[in-house]
Amino acid sequence: MKKKINIVLEFIGYFLIYLSCYFHFTKFCAYLIGVSILKNKFFKEKIENKQIAIVLDRAIGHRDIEIIQETTNKAPKFLFMKRSITKLILFYFSNKRKLFFNYIKPPVCEKDYFKQSLNDKQMHENFWSEVIFFIKKKYNNKTLCFVTFNFTYFAEVALYAGCKKNNIPVKLWHKEGIKTSREAELETKTWGVKFRHVFKYFDKISVYNELVKKMFIKIDKSNSKKITINGCPRKKDYLIKKKYHKRIDTVLFLSFDEKRGIPRLNKNKNLNWASSYYKVIKILNQLSKTEDINILIKIKSNSESQLNNVILDKRIKIFSDGTAKKYINRADIIIGHNSASTIEALINGKYVLVPFFEKNSKLLKYLYNFNRELIFKSEKKMKKKILNLLHKKVVFPLKNVQHKKTIDYYLGNTKNSTQKYLNFLNS
Repeated sequence: MKKKINIVLEFIGYFLIYLSCYFHFTKFCAYLIGVSILKNKFFKEKIENKQIAIVLDRAIGHRDIEIIQETTNKAPKFLFMKRSITKLILFYFSNKRKLFFNYIKPPVCEKDYFKQSLNDKQMHENFWSEVIFFIKKKYNNKTLCFVTFNFTYFAEVALYAGCKKNNIPVKLWHKEGIKTSREAELETKTWGVKFRHVFKYFDKISVYNELVKKMFIKIDKSNSKKITINGCPRKKDYLIKKKYHKRIDTVLFLSFDEKRGIPRLNKNKNLNWASSYYKVIKILNQLSKTEDINILIKIKSNSESQLNNVILDKRIKIFSDGTAKKYINRADIIIGHNSASTIEALINGKYVLVPFFEKNSKLLKYLYNFNRELIFKSEKKMKKKILNLLHKKVVFPLKNVQHKKTIDYYLGNTKNSTQKYLNFLNS
């Protein structure tokens, strides 16, 4: 019942925000946004912290923020603003001034942002400028900043412009650091060109690794003066300090996108990891007949259809809820591919196997920078490796020292990471 009431209240709030655009009630809009940020209806919350960071919310960024909060009392007070609010306001100012049904999920896309007329764009930015003025006034005795997680969030650009006019810094805490160098090159030429103009609004930029730093500087040379490599705080979630003895009995397959790591170009349209994917399924079906073995498959919630045409032994368990972390913690052997979770399994000190069963050896250049010993080009050898490990008693976590270079390449060096993030957020 409470959930239904909250949905109704949220719908009313969004509808009122839309009306505030129509009647240009910027002070009222700022008030409504303030209510949604505080998440406590119409009652005021006393905020003691002098530093406030309003996060343009994205679920994937929550854990990094939690870790910074848990490790220091010098972090700013984090407040969360739903990014759908910026989409709703963009919808109004993209020449779609009409009533519609679902205000919580406004039907607006990137094309609408780029097709805005100069007049609509100016009105959109002016509206946000006034809204930010009133938000700033509300926190007039605080040091305020906004935090976003990606430079391609088109609906937020007018908000950034409003922040700039009110001298409120916007920080880019970039979350997309796990990619191949070829993907980075393509992103520079595509998204980088398309959204180069957005970087002028960012006061500071935080990235996980050197690869993304170089990519951003290629997009805009002025980024070199405001970018820092701070590493991925989530590395701490996967570090196991206390050793434990375990008899190997659990295999986890981290289901992967068949095109992950392969640049989306016409010349690559026939390239994929399908052979590796389906041959791993074949190996798992064979292993499922082995006694005293647990086989898990973790799929992403938005890619459940990937297994629709696959026949799996009933003893294999499939999971789609939650992050990969809890399944990696449970497993002893992880079969992974081009994904952050595969890197995290190395941090976790588990046995990691990477399938490369494609006949086209040129595809190796699209594989992440794994040590060769992790890469299996033969189904027979991978299956034999798993069978040889099964039922052995091992001391976990494995040291995996030889993979530190791979881990740091993608997730960065987290030495003094907390202080780096404090400098990024509070400066």
